[in-house]
Amino acid sequence: MTIQKTQYSILIVDDDDDNLQVAAKIISNAGLRALIASDGESALEIIDTLIPDAILLDVMMPGMSGIELCQKIKTRPDCSMVPVIFLSAVGEDSEIEKGLLLGGSDYITKPFRERVLLARLRLHIEKGLYLKEIAEKNQELVSKNYQLVELQNQLLTANDALEKQINKNLEIFAAMNDKIRNPLAVALAMIDITEDTNSQKIIEQLNRIDKAVDDLDKGFMDSDKIRSFLKKHYNID
Repeated sequence: MTIQKTQYSILIVDDDDDNLQVAAKIISNAGLRALIASDGESALEIIDTLIPDAILLDVMMPGMSGIELCQKIKTRPDCSMVPVIFLSAVGEDSEIEKGLLLGGSDYITKPFRERVLLARLRLHIEKGLYLKEIAEKNQELVSKNYQLVELQNQLLTANDALEKQINKNLEIFAAMNDKIRNPLAVALAMIDITEDTNSQKIIEQLNRIDKAVDDLDKGFMDSDKIRSFLKKHYNID
């Protein structure tokens, strides 16, 4: 039967049926949902159907021990933040230590007291929910940071293309300017050696053209973007 999550669910794993029933009653009376399993394989089947909010796990069980089950649970990405609280008898300290090193969150000695059991469960459920929220927020920040990096790369690419286009336009303008000025200079030099009236008129006309080219040059250089580009790349004010 498929288990539907309607409230906080606690998975209890113990091979002792009496312990299962006592723990399940305490949890149910507290308004939590009790899921029970008498061995490790049954517990894994339940987890495949529903990820519990916390797990109460007996340390010593036949077949798959509680320590082995804890290790299997903690290797699953979807269970990495689920708190595992060991239920242990007196004298199982070395096994408890192994379990805690493998990712267990806490332990309670049997026979356990109701108030202590519920207090530990409440503490670790709240902690687990808090850690889950932090992980989700962190993932959201990682995603937004990735988007910002992509946007920055796009802006850098666009800026590089703009600078290349400005540089190309400058080269075109410089070539055009040379083509205009060189013939004017030659013409002025040739005509300047003559003194007839027609030559003087031609010189005046060429001077007006030369002044127009100067005005065009100055107008081009008044562009804020061009001035900024020249200042940055060529140190020209």
